[in-house]
Amino acid sequence: MKKYETAELRVDDAGIALLRSRYAYRKFSYDEIAELQIRRGSLVNNPVAVGVMGVGLIAAGFYIANMFSPLNVMDAQLGFRGGKALGYLIFLVFGLLCFGGILLYKSVQRDFVLVIRAEAFKKSYPLTELRRNGELDNFLLALQEKAGDKLTLLTRELILK
Repeated sequence: MKKYETAELRVDDAGIALLRSRYAYRKFSYDEIAELQIRRGSLVNNPVAVGVMGVGLIAAGFYIANMFSPLNVMDAQLGFRGGKALGYLIFLVFGLLCFGGILLYKSVQRDFVLVIRAEAFKKSYPLTELRRNGELDNFLLALQEKAGDKLTLLTRELILK
C-alpha cells in the first residue's frame, strides 16, 4: 500500500498514525480500529462553537462601531490624540469583523472527512489535501482493501464512483 499523508494523519500498511507537525503522536493498527467512516462533514471539530464565536465577534465589531458612529466632530475638535484614538478604533473594529467572518466561514465549510472510531476514541480528520492532489480515489481503494468491513462510505458522491 502506498503511504498517504495529510497534515493531520498518515495511512500506510502498518495502520493509521495521527500527526502533529509531521510527527506521529498516536498510532492505530487496523485491528485496534472499530470503525472508519468517510463522509462529508465539517472541517473543524466543533462547528457550532466556532460559528457562535464568529457571530459574537461580528456582533462586537458592529456594537463598537455603532457606539462611536455619532462622532461627527472635526479633526480640530478631536485634536491629535483623539484622531489617533479614532484610527486605532477603526483598526479594532475592522479586525473584529474580519476575524469573526473568517471563523463563521470556517464553521460552515464542509469537505470529505475520515472519522476514526476506536476504543474510547472518536475524531474526524479532513481529507481535503488528498482530494486536491487527486489521490482520494486511490486512497479509498487502498483503505477499503486494508480495513475491509470496518470502512463505511456515507457520501453519495463517493459511492456512485
